[in-house]
Parts: sequence; structure tokens; C-alpha cells
Amino acid sequence: MHSLLSFFARRSKRLKLVAHFNLINSIIKSSLLLTALFALHIFLMMHYEGLSAGDASWLTFTTATTVGYGDISAATTEGRLATILLLYLGGIFILARVVGDYFDYRMEVRDKKTKGLWSWKMNNHIVILNTPSFSGERYLQRLIKQFRCSTHYEDTTIYLLSRQFPNGLPDFITELDNVVHYHGNASNPDDLAAVCIDKASEIIVLTKDENDESSDGRTFDILHRLNDLNIDARVLAECVEDSNRKRLQAAGANILIRPIRAYPEMIVRAFVAPDSERIIENMFNSEDDEYRRFDIELSGLSWSDIVTRLISHNVGIAVAYIDRKTSEMVYNPAADTIPDGQALITISKDKNKFSNDDVKKLCLSEGSLGDSNDK
Repeated sequence: MHSLLSFFARRSKRLKLVAHFNLINSIIKSSLLLTALFALHIFLMMHYEGLSAGDASWLTFTTATTVGYGDISAATTEGRLATILLLYLGGIFILARVVGDYFDYRMEVRDKKTKGLWSWKMNNHIVILNTPSFSGERYLQRLIKQFRCSTHYEDTTIYLLSRQFPNGLPDFITELDNVVHYHGNASNPDDLAAVCIDKASEIIVLTKDENDESSDGRTFDILHRLNDLNIDARVLAECVEDSNRKRLQAAGANILIRPIRAYPEMIVRAFVAPDSERIIENMFNSEDDEYRRFDIELSGLSWSDIVTRLISHNVGIAVAYIDRKTSEMVYNPAADTIPDGQALITISKDKNKFSNDDVKKLCLSEGSLGDSNDK
């Protein structure tokens, strides 16, 4: 059944392509015929009416476009007959046909661009392959916004290759600027060529279903397609099952991340600061490091002193504090900041079971755990 649907989809594309080229051929042939008629009429006006090349051309074009200023006109019988046959009966009709075909072509091109059937020629762009099955449109919106927030990618064109959006991209995506799409299959070499995959600077292979381990198999197939095309771009691929990471890496993925849909900034960080995505991934599990909150008063010590004391006693790394007056979280404050805080946020090893009292002693002006309490 799938093969049959694919056959009809390919056949439909071929028929549309034939119709597209037939329209272009019609415009070319009509334009050539119109040019020949105009040239012949200009020659006959020069021959029968004794006009200069400029005046003969002026008479031809004002007559063919039905402007008819009347400042120059054919006076001889031969010249009038030539004007009737070449322009009234032939030229005006063909000109109308050329104009009509041209507007049909423009409407067809606009329709193709809207529906993702137009191949845009570009380079040094970002290609995103696939769309997540669940809330894919909103995820793409957030992902593209994250790219736009980066100075390195704020103006970079983003090309989406997906089977979704058959009637065009949602307005909330197109309004982000420099975003186009192609309606196709990421495993199809022709569709990959249509999005200029060989000219891309970054390629992102998204997993359709972040809960389906078989998605890694489809990703593996896409990576092999890219490898066959000798792609030079950096390739980021989402990996559902950790055991498949080495396999996908061997297939050509430069960067591998878990498909964490709530945080599309992981993908942007992976390109802007390679390997930082590993740190972000580590925040979402409790296998080793974890965030901890210590409800203690902070006052009197600079932020650099707090960080140094926690590290030197192997408590962890202080990353933020909760301001006492505003109850807002202050991330990564300046080293000379004197926090007036009600809580401290750290990244700590799971095995480091320090209590509030332990950390409170360290954060006092003269505080210290002493050698006996060092963990």
C-alpha cells in the first residue's frame, strides 16, 4: 500500500513538472514568434513608409500595445495591410497570450513556493530534516527563534524538508523571516538535492517520535544518504536510545543529542558551543550530577568567595541564588557581587550529601566545615 501511494505521489509530481515546463515553453515560443512579427513589421514600415528604425519601432510597439498615440501612422496601402496582418491579427493576440502565460507562470511559482514544491537555490544555510509528530509546528517555531537569538545565525536561511505543511507553512513560522520549506522525504536523494543539502552549513535530523526507539533506524538511513552525498556540513542527529549513539556517530553524525522537546536551545548551543549540549543533557537526569537547593541566608561574602568555598570543600558548583527582596533567581552573578539571598542553587555530585547546615557554615563570613567534615 505504501509503495502504491509513493508511486502515485511521484507520478503526480512528474505531471506537475511537465505542466510547469510546458508553460515555460509556451512563453518562450510565443515570445520568439512575437519578436519575429515585430521585427518584420519594423522592416516593412521602413521599406514602405520610409520611416527610420526608431520611428518604425515606435509605431510597431504603440500599435501592438493598443496605445495608439497617432503621431506616426502607416500611410501606404502596403504598410496598412502589413499592420493589419502582422499586428492586428497576429501581434496583439500573441502579446496577450504571452502576458497571460506569464501571469499564469507567476501564480504557479507562487503556489509552488507556498506549498513547498519549489527548490530554492542557496548555500551556507541550515537544513532541518523531519518534523516531530507531536506539536511539531510549535517546536519548529521555538527552535527557529533560538537560532534567531544567536548572533551567528540571526540572518541565516533555514530550509525545512518535511512531509508536513502540504498547504504551506503556518504564519507564525514564516514571520520569523528567511524560512522556507520543501514538501518531501528526508530519505529521498532527489528531495535532499532539492534543498541544496550539499551546500548547507548545518544539518539537523529530527526524530519524529521521541518515544519510539525505531526512530533511530530512520535516522540511521538518513545519515547514510547524507554520507553517500559526501556532505561537508556539520550534522546533528537526535538519538532516542543511548545504545545507538556510537552507531549513529559512525554513520556520520557529528553531534548527537536526546530529543528533549521542551528545550530546542540544546540544538543551537550544540552548534554555537560544541559539546555544551552534553552539559545541558546531563541536567535532565540524576545519574551523576544534579541541581540542589540549599535554603540558607547569604550575606557578607562575595559570589567569588562562595563559589571558591563550595568547590574547595567538594560541595559542588554554585550557579545561582534566590534574592531575598525580590524572590527572583539571579544566574551567574558577577564575581564581586555580595548576594543578599535566601537560597543557593548548586550543581553537585549525587554522592555528595551535604546538608543545609553544612553549606550554611561555609557561607558564613568566618565559616568552615573543618577537615573532619570535608566530604
